[in-house]
Amino acid sequence: MTETQRFVAQATVTVNALVHDIWAVWVDVNAWKTWDDGIDSTQLHGNFKAGNSYTLTPQGGPPLKVTLTSVTQGEEFSDETVLPFGTLVTHHRMEPLGSRIKVTHELVADIAGDSVPAFARDVWPHLQSGLSQSLVNLADLVGSD
Repeated sequence: MTETQRFVAQATVTVNALVHDIWAVWVDVNAWKTWDDGIDSTQLHGNFKAGNSYTLTPQGGPPLKVTLTSVTQGEEFSDETVLPFGTLVTHHRMEPLGSRIKVTHELVADIAGDSVPAFARDVWPHLQSGLSQSLVNLADLVGSD
């Protein structure tokens, strides 16, 4: 069995918004490219519930099948992408803080040993920066600050 290396990145933003406004943006998978600059297109297959999937085409990349692994309406969702060289899991959470909402996106990548150097050099820096920028864009879309 090939050893894997784990990469973890997290970004958080606190925004003056309503939970249902953020949730509405999250469940509108087909419009994610409006706030995530790393996405060329997305297409949800079925409803936004655990077990269903969507196709995500990253900017400059091939289409990827992503499976929703958990969905708690108005709180969080997680998804998983299985790639030839590893697995990407993204957790999206929101937490009310008084009149504001703390939104966190966390990305966990488990990458096969021989693919680690190329992933660390060519892919991971873009995923990390994209995570933070997507939250800034999301906050601009739903926030009223």
